Amino acid sequence: MDLTLLPIVLLSTPDSASISPLHTFAALHGRPKYLSFLLLCLGMQTPLSPSALCNAEYPACAAMTTGYIFRVENQAVVMLLQRIGRTGHLVTLKVEPESSPSTTGTGAGSKSARGVLGLGSALEILTFLPPLFLLHWLVLHPSDVYLLLSTLLLLTSRLLFILSLRVRTQPSWHGVFEPGAKGDLLVLMSEDRWIRMQGLVDDLKAVTSGSWLVRSRNHFLVDGAEWVSRFLVYIATIALVNARDEGKILLTLCVTINHVLLLMHNSRVEEMSMNGRRIRVQEGGVKKYKRRLDMAEELVEEVGRSDFAVRLGLVNPNNNSSASAEAKESGIKRQGKEKGNDPDNEVVTM
Repeated sequence: MDLTLLPIVLLSTPDSASISPLHTFAALHGRPKYLSFLLLCLGMQTPLSPSALCNAEYPACAAMTTGYIFRVENQAVVMLLQRIGRTGHLVTLKVEPESSPSTTGTGAGSKSARGVLGLGSALEILTFLPPLFLLHWLVLHPSDVYLLLSTLLLLTSRLLFILSLRVRTQPSWHGVFEPGAKGDLLVLMSEDRWIRMQGLVDDLKAVTSGSWLVRSRNHFLVDGAEWVSRFLVYIATIALVNARDEGKILLTLCVTINHVLLLMHNSRVEEMSMNGRRIRVQEGGVKKYKRRLDMAEELVEEVGRSDFAVRLGLVNPNNNSSASAEAKESGIKRQGKEKGNDPDNEVVTM
């Protein structure tokens, strides 16, 4: 059997959305560790597109403690919210510093996104076995120069990508510090999924403000490194064409297995590390509602204010007694102002 064209498999993108599992892995685990350059997958030449991770969704969000409305534009966080959200359910998340005692150990049913080779799941550790086996084979059989060259090119590609990603995931602007202030956010996702995020205001800002990737001052060098990393994948594929048949099979098989393991690991993760904070589902934090209005009225009663619900379009102040009462108390209906020009009557339409 002629295996000359087998290396082309390395360039395939079997995922329907053409999103590399390495990109999803990086988004879930926060700033990448250098050791993760060992991870390989199919289609590594695919450019990183943050908006593709979240399907270009930027959901409306309300601070229930202040009534302010904004949008969550961190693509990695939105991706997590899409994964854990359920239609007709309110899912409550806890946002805490990674150094917090409550984040050092989670329940038995938790599906963690711990750091690489830190406290990760067994499946995460398995993702490192194929590349380690490949390196072990190369040490024992160094005669296949083209297999060695192809492997080194792939690893160099990964290292350049990790370096550029570490630069682009450095902590950026998150607003003024508010030590000790507690926050409570309500996020309206598509498909009638509702997410509640609780924690300190500074922690909530760190995971919701700004974009997942920041634009570096030396963006020319960063973009160049990322471009070279993608280009090296093509060169590695060409080099593998000249390798022995067993070398072609070995490298292609290891990369394919690593790809599958990464997909399995990503599908099981329901936590996220982001800017030194961990986002996880609270125990018993999933509640089903018959209709969205029931959820909104319950939250209004719990937090003691309804302006956030009115601005999100969850309740009608004219038909909701609690909202109307608060509207009168806070002066929303002011004399001499047209209703359409009143900033307190702003509504975010979904």
